[in-house]
Amino acid sequence: MLVKREDFELETRKEIHNFILKNPGLCLDELSKKLNISKSTLNYHLNYLKKLKVTIGKSNGRDIRFFIASKVEDEDKSIINMFRQEIPFKIIAYLLLNPNSSQVEICKFLKKHPTTIAFHLEKLLNIDVVEEKLSGNEVNYKLKNEEGIFGLLEKYKDSFFEDTVDYILCSLFKWNIIQFLIFLPKVYIIKEDML
Repeated sequence: MLVKREDFELETRKEIHNFILKNPGLCLDELSKKLNISKSTLNYHLNYLKKLKVTIGKSNGRDIRFFIASKVEDEDKSIINMFRQEIPFKIIAYLLLNPNSSQVEICKFLKKHPTTIAFHLEKLLNIDVVEEKLSGNEVNYKLKNEEGIFGLLEKYKDSFFEDTVDYILCSLFKWNIIQFLIFLPKVYIIKEDML
């Protein structure tokens, strides 16, 4: 369907489109809070944009996360979806620093029950973000495409480092965010000494 200029004449619709363009993967609640638009109004405009095939919603089983259709690859949508969830993101961040880690190591570091970690590792395995390797009697996990993960973090860093990610990284790893952002393109992260 051809998108016409008048489809974006409403200031609210333009604002929603531009915000999703800069902040892909947010759900209705998050968009409503950040844009200060009621859920019903937001839902109306999102449905209009979906009919035009300008935006698409991708379900993560719990929420529908919104993207600009032509700007984010399907594989990247799944990864961004995981970035927007606290535990999967922490697992990804941990595996960036500690490739070939066991479930026990991940559980211990994140202070989460093995069932919780297993559930989220399974989600990450299903979308090909993580791969497993048998090492003796233990299964180790690592990211399949570290550069791709860093690329997405770098591309959408304004969106991710606005609140959730910088909080998680600072509190989880005691990182200096400036150091993290400087080294994003290099696939090396310098971790501050633990405080």
